[in-house]
Amino acid sequence: MKLKIKVILGVLIVLAVGCTREWEDYYDVYPETVNENVWNAMQNNPEISQFIQILKDNQLDTLFQSDIPYTVFAPTNSAIGSFSGMVDITLLKYHISSHFINSISINGKRKIQSLTQKFALFERNGKNVLIDGVAVDLESPLYKNGRYFVVDEVIEPKPNLYEYFRATNPILSKYIDSRDFIIMDKERSKPIGFDEDGNTIYDTVSAVLNDFEQKYFPVKHEFRDVSATIVFPKKEDFNAALNIVANELGQNYNDYRDIPGEWENNILVPHLLMQGVFLNMLEPEEFGGESELDKVKLVNVFGDSIVIDYTPTEKAICSNGYAYNYQNFLIPDSLYSGDTKYEAEYLTVQTGINRYAWNDSVNFFSTIPFQPLQELILSASGDSIVRVIFPKGYSGEFSLEFKSPSLFPRKYVLVVRTHMDIGGVYDIYVNDELVKTFDYYDYVLYRGLMYSVVSGKLYKPTGRFNSFDMYVENIMEYGPAKIRFEYKGPGRAPTNGFVLDCIEFVPAD
Repeated sequence: MKLKIKVILGVLIVLAVGCTREWEDYYDVYPETVNENVWNAMQNNPEISQFIQILKDNQLDTLFQSDIPYTVFAPTNSAIGSFSGMVDITLLKYHISSHFINSISINGKRKIQSLTQKFALFERNGKNVLIDGVAVDLESPLYKNGRYFVVDEVIEPKPNLYEYFRATNPILSKYIDSRDFIIMDKERSKPIGFDEDGNTIYDTVSAVLNDFEQKYFPVKHEFRDVSATIVFPKKEDFNAALNIVANELGQNYNDYRDIPGEWENNILVPHLLMQGVFLNMLEPEEFGGESELDKVKLVNVFGDSIVIDYTPTEKAICSNGYAYNYQNFLIPDSLYSGDTKYEAEYLTVQTGINRYAWNDSVNFFSTIPFQPLQELILSASGDSIVRVIFPKGYSGEFSLEFKSPSLFPRKYVLVVRTHMDIGGVYDIYVNDELVKTFDYYDYVLYRGLMYSVVSGKLYKPTGRFNSFDMYVENIMEYGPAKIRFEYKGPGRAPTNGFVLDCIEFVPAD
């Protein structure tokens, strides 16, 4: 029994000695460099002597006279010699961070703030360490006031996303600028009295906000933990794609300079942003491959799932994200040669419970007052229709005029979707030109089947709804078309009135 106790005590002593040695090996032994100034260590490295001298010339060596820790990214002499840009105080400060960076504690990406206040991108993947995409050749030991890394390139401050696109495609930067709006800054504005209705009057101080940055991403600003990825074509690729559009449109469109800026700003650019703005820094492989089998879905900045049918290329590191170009940029023909639909519910505004009025853009005239009604119909194009019911035998006037979305000049088939039982005889005008006179009794004569002006096409009823169409050949320039329905008389339709589900302009060629 005594022998057993002695054995156990011996084992415990050995374990205690072993644990003490392990503690000393890993916790009580500090590298000899911890008492050395990082500036002295850098001066002893001949590989970065030119960078050291430039720091001295700009009096930045004084930074290291205190115990404040710094991390320095020191370019080699060969990097300094091959650099063609200007080495100024801003460039030098971009190579210094007032934070201690220990690469082994970083996995993946981390934004670090330089002395310029701009952020650089630090990455570690296994043994590979990068700063703004530049490989780190050497990482020094820890010194009492920091450490330094050696890089074989001079690292230039990165533009933010706005600055990058201003240089590569001003179409986008101008679009962003156009979204500025002014608001009253209530925190800085002082109340100076009251108006006759008791509302506070302020000595107004205004502030400028940007709708693009509120809606998509604050591209002009930088944050440590927030970034974005934007895929948008460079100027030359953008214009080349517009040349293709101009060629297909023909007529007076010869090249990208003839494409309407209104279409670019209202249709093309919003489409590209919907397809190409994402939160966080996405690597190329996250977009999938070039094969159809490799296509993936990504969640865009709005949280919508987007099918990626393009290949991003030319990744550019920005101070607040990544920017990409398109490998082969083409504009979807649906944006300029597809159908254009206008829902009838756009014509009205709600004024109360089940009460509606024509909106301000509608020109309306009738002999007696009529209030429109917007009605929910699940089988309708946009789930709603607009209707006005006339008194029996009404032979007075009724005219409704409104504008379509903007259209490119070409020949169209204008399709009107309406109710088969409510109508009369109508003249339909486009840009003040009569394009069709339609008698709703035709639905009765043809048993609800309506032949199109397009040979071989037939409109079939859905419940009591159906369509009729007409050619429109007087769209001569890009812009909205003016559409007018004029009631000519009761005709033989079962009930006289006006019902509209939607209209649609379909290119005829």
